[in-house]
Amino acid sequence: MSQENRESPPDQPEREEGPSPVPPDELRPWYYQYWFLHPMIVFWPLWPVLIIRSPWHNGLIVGALAWAWLIIGGYLAFVRLQVGGTVALSTVAIAAPGLLFTVITQTHWIINRRRILNPPTDSRAPGTPDEVAAPRSRRSMRRRRRRR
Repeated sequence: MSQENRESPPDQPEREEGPSPVPPDELRPWYYQYWFLHPMIVFWPLWPVLIIRSPWHNGLIVGALAWAWLIIGGYLAFVRLQVGGTVALSTVAIAAPGLLFTVITQTHWIINRRRILNPPTDSRAPGTPDEVAAPRSRRSMRRRRRRR
């Protein structure tokens, strides 16, 4: 077996096993900050969705509580909507702000997730020319391996 077959391709980074690192608190958007998140527990679908999708809130107890709040609230809303009449209208009136906030925050999160979780880093030293700091292409790497 040749040495090229045993090596992993240079352009594919090795993935680390285990939990993903928690981003720094400075990168939290407004809807993941505590001043917004704590009072939003009263808006039914918003708080559980924010907790479940958050990279900052990945604890077992908080996650289990969020799933329970989402499932129980969904069941209660379903039952109340089946009853109909004023009970159904009051359920829609109570859940509407939470649904609206959920759509707004999740749309914002989907649009800005990469920018928030992967901030640009300038790995080059100041004053380094671009040719030296630029990564080598696959072709030049293959040529270099053949010469050895």
